[in-house]
Formats: sequence, C-alpha cells, structure tokens
Amino acid sequence: MLVKIEDGFYLNSQHIISVQISKNVSSHLFEMKLQYSPSSVQMNAEYIKVFDSQLEAEIFLNELNQKIR
Repeated sequence: MLVKIEDGFYLNSQHIISVQISKNVSSHLFEMKLQYSPSSVQMNAEYIKVFDSQLEAEIFLNELNQKIR
C-alpha cells in the first residue's frame, strides 16, 4: 500500500523500516527520520522531515500510523 509522506513523495508501507522522532536542543525543532528500503536497491535510505512543534510531529506520526495499518 502506498503511503503519502508529503506532496510528491510516496512510500510502499512494506518498505518502511523505522521512524524516529527527536528534538533538536539548539533549534527546538522536532526532526523525524524515516528509514526505508527502496524497492530496487538492497540498501536503506533515510527521509528527514522537520516540524516546528511537538504537536505537528505527533499529528504526522499518528496519520502515518493510521495509513500503514
């Protein structure tokens, strides 16, 4: 199943390996690192998305979780 990560960027839900969200102490921004395996490559790739607030990060993660289920 394809999951929309952002406009123009979709991933097959079976290729998502891990999702990590952390807070950058110096900038106070929240950063999401989504590790995935591209369909034609044996390696892993990483997608990084930055959020201005914890609430935005939580909303995105919740929506991603709902799409993957």
